[in-house]
Amino acid sequence: MLFAGQLHCPAVITMSQSCRVFTDLHYAYFVTWTLVEWIHLFDKEPYRQIILDSLNYLRIEKKTQLNAFVIMSSHLHTVLWPEIGISLSDVTRDFKRFTSRKISQEAEKQGVTDVIKVFKKPERKTARKMYPSIKSGRRDRIPKRSSRKNSLAKKIDYIHMNPVKAGLVKTPEQWQYSSARAYLLGEETYPPTDILLVRG
Repeated sequence: MLFAGQLHCPAVITMSQSCRVFTDLHYAYFVTWTLVEWIHLFDKEPYRQIILDSLNYLRIEKKTQLNAFVIMSSHLHTVLWPEIGISLSDVTRDFKRFTSRKISQEAEKQGVTDVIKVFKKPERKTARKMYPSIKSGRRDRIPKRSSRKNSLAKKIDYIHMNPVKAGLVKTPEQWQYSSARAYLLGEETYPPTDILLVRG
């Protein structure tokens, strides 16, 4: 969730799904974040850049691989793989805190009143909801070595096809804000993509 910063606003990005997709000693996770009320905000440059920079920060400072990603206007999908000993809950919590604060500050700076109103909505239940733990739609360990690779490929395909299904581009690699070009064209992305498998 995009969360309260100096504005003391409620969380505005919710984590809707976290799913284990690859393993032996530890796991890569498919993680989706969604803006509350599905606000279309990440199609605007300053907010999208905050997300891109924050994902890059996770790679460098939080010892977490960014194996795949796509940024859409109201949500983002990722495959994250924390190093052994690094808690995914800690990584995503810090991502949400930092990103929420920066986006809240940017909304104030730009005077975007409709966004500020949503950010400042009072919490319906407890303050604890401001910084939720990871909520899982599915959280399945892939049981067989062969199926892990297939499952991972499907997750990455799903991520890369988001802009195509939304009618924004004709092919995944045309979308600038994803890891598709790294996988399909071997091009560098920002943030850099930690490629997990190469199809051939």
